[in-house]
Amino acid sequence: MPEFAFEAIDSKGKRISGTREASSRDEVVSSLISKGLQPINVKRLHSFQAFFENGRKKISLDDVLYFTGELADLLEAGVPLERSLLILADATDKEEVRNLVREIKEAIHGGKTLSEALSQHKDVFDSLYINMVKVGELGGVLPKVLRRLGGFLERSRQIRKFIISSSIYPSILAFVGLVSVLILVTFVVPKFGQIFQDINQPMPTMTRFILNASLFLRNWWWLLVFGTLFFVVAFKYYIKKPEGRLWWDALKLKMPLVGPFVQKIELGRFARTLGTLLESGVPILKGISLSSEVVGNSIIRAAVRELYSGIRQGRSLSSLMKRTSVFPPLMIHLVSVGEETGGLSRMLLKVADDFDEQVQSDTKLFLSMLEPITIVVMGIVIGGIIFSMLMAIFGINDVTF
Repeated sequence: MPEFAFEAIDSKGKRISGTREASSRDEVVSSLISKGLQPINVKRLHSFQAFFENGRKKISLDDVLYFTGELADLLEAGVPLERSLLILADATDKEEVRNLVREIKEAIHGGKTLSEALSQHKDVFDSLYINMVKVGELGGVLPKVLRRLGGFLERSRQIRKFIISSSIYPSILAFVGLVSVLILVTFVVPKFGQIFQDINQPMPTMTRFILNASLFLRNWWWLLVFGTLFFVVAFKYYIKKPEGRLWWDALKLKMPLVGPFVQKIELGRFARTLGTLLESGVPILKGISLSSEVVGNSIIRAAVRELYSGIRQGRSLSSLMKRTSVFPPLMIHLVSVGEETGGLSRMLLKVADDFDEQVQSDTKLFLSMLEPITIVVMGIVIGGIIFSMLMAIFGINDVTF
């Protein structure tokens, strides 16, 4: 569907601009007028224009966190949802956020739920956010869910800032090392090899390998670039298919370091969502059905849905978890204790907190190891190239003049 950029004036005389998908320009004009806006300019965007237009007006994680926290405060204070959104739209200083909140409010005024209104902006709110809001609506605990979402987003922001700040120095090292390797391979090594060819000096195997790699890189660099792009596009296309997604999700769980990390993230989401629902009085069957929607990994999601079938047959949650290899023993034991003591929701939330702490600890450990690993790898690569050239130099003494 084509995309249009528009400028309009609202009832207060403020200028509003944005983009909207529609089948025609007249449809955009009619939509703006129906919302009480006076269109000034409406023009169709080409694909590259739409790309830059959306890039300029992207909603940041800080904006989503602000929206979530303020909306939770207003709803906890007893303010109706539509009025809360109106207050948020008037309170924010960013035009992009103001337009987003107004569009959400208009969708709710038109009969949609909050989760349905948010699903119209999937570029801003991911599936986890939308499903958690849906859970809060169905369980009647929307303010509590929004508060938990705010905490989750705050932790995500802190982890992201930590990752960015901790990755700056290793990234600089990797970039400088890569540039150094490229200079050596594309400029120094070929001249070095030409000298040995001129004096008819045989080169060691390692030196010949480096020289051949240099010649290949200089002559066929475009093939490497296009080959890499083709592989990335084909890979993304394949994992979008059901069989490709199943294979990729299973592979991630089997990877030595990635597997436990992904498992903790997904099970933490599941445990926190189910714990929140049970704490709010939602039946366990309905809670598991809704909680499965926040699990992104298809293998773990299938295991969660198996729990639903087993509980319908009257089995306990912990006994069903034991039948799969997805749930770790500690989680199973804590769930079993929760079932015995009648505090299942509390135990599930404790499991979620434990998994979150482990994810943060693992992330910090990995980033702390990244810097020395980068230095060692770059040292090995550059040292190997220099050593191969020194081996050839040492062999000059064997040349017969």
